Amino acid sequence: MAKANFDLPMDILEKVVKAAGAKSKREAIIIALDAYLKRKQIEELLAAEGKLFLNWSKKSLAKHRKSS
Repeated sequence: MAKANFDLPMDILEKVVKAAGAKSKREAIIIALDAYLKRKQIEELLAAEGKLFLNWSKKSLAKHRKSS
């Protein structure tokens, strides 16, 4: 775990604690960071929509499902 000291705006931090239902400021920051990363992953997936070509037949897909 990394330790860091930051001068954060208390009004925003208190809003995040309340909105997240967090028990501490630390927990609120972790929740906010996790939500940010999830949102970025969704944005990347949406940006890739329609750009990936999958050449699977029903037969090859069935074979893949059985092997998993």
